Amino acid sequence: MVQKSNNYIKELLLVALITSVFFGVFSALPMLLSSSNPFMPQPPGPGEAMRAMRPRPQTDPIIRILVSVVLMLSLWVMNIFLYARFTAMKGIEKKKNVLRYVASYVLMFVVVYLYYLVLRQMSLNPQYGRALFFPVVAGVTNNTIVVVLLELVVLQRVKAQVVLENAQLKMNSIQAQHQHLKHQLQPHFLFNSLNTLKTLIKRRPLEAEDYLVRLSEFLRASLTSDGKDTVLLRDEMKLCTDYLEMQKVRFKDAFRYEVVLPEPLMEAAFLPVFSLQLLAENAIKHNGFTSEDPLQIHIGYQEDGYLVVRNNKMAISVREPSSGIGLKNLRERYHALTEKAIVIDDDLDYFTVKLPILSK
Repeated sequence: MVQKSNNYIKELLLVALITSVFFGVFSALPMLLSSSNPFMPQPPGPGEAMRAMRPRPQTDPIIRILVSVVLMLSLWVMNIFLYARFTAMKGIEKKKNVLRYVASYVLMFVVVYLYYLVLRQMSLNPQYGRALFFPVVAGVTNNTIVVVLLELVVLQRVKAQVVLENAQLKMNSIQAQHQHLKHQLQPHFLFNSLNTLKTLIKRRPLEAEDYLVRLSEFLRASLTSDGKDTVLLRDEMKLCTDYLEMQKVRFKDAFRYEVVLPEPLMEAAFLPVFSLQLLAENAIKHNGFTSEDPLQIHIGYQEDGYLVVRNNKMAISVREPSSGIGLKNLRERYHALTEKAIVIDDDLDYFTVKLPILSK
């Protein structure tokens, strides 16, 4: 919290420095464009001779810029200090803001008084009344500008924080939904897997051993993936392959799959955890397939940076109601991780999902 506060003060001081230099140069422009000093107007007299005898005080443009920058920067530092102090105080926000504004303008007059001292303009001679009055007007104007800019910067930062917090809450919600989906998957998946394993142990012990190894690897990956948003493509592919191999044992010739991915991509690309397994599970769940008409899943890569998961579509006699929460969850997870969205192509013969490849 202290680190965030320090960074916030640094940002405000940077804005203060930039605007102070700008206003300092801007205030000296008339002087730079004119041979006379417009801030020290010529005192009235009965004639030209009188004016010649009473030359107007001259100020070097560089000195004027430096003084204006210091004045503006002083107002900024003062208001930043007041904002930090009053924000830390307990009380009603509206009341604290009113007190802060009052304190700001009171201290502004102190700064203007110091400005008089620096320029040695404390003389009460009526002929320089306008010259004496100008710093007060400039002080009120500049302080108002500083207060408004400060409020805008603070408002923008608060807005950015709200957007960030909302995004974090949304990401947490997506992760919670993902965990819920995993918990829903495991009992049903374990039930089918244990039944398959029981059959294999009786009929094909060697296949049962391989099946048990894949099942244990899959469950271990499910447990160790908690809290992860993305995983290396090789790890995600290993988890998906274990799942596909177990389904191949279960459905035998009615199920086929192929993976065509370049080897360098396996060590460089990332995907949301359980994304491939989710698509494979959906393909098995929503299609009817037999040994004569097997389900075929293809996992490949497009040169435009997308991983393609495609399966042929076949009518199913008893279709389980689908909430679509799996694909919706995957879409939202991608939305939280990257600007690229998943692409879904659903035609008469094939169902295709394109997943954007993520980088570290």
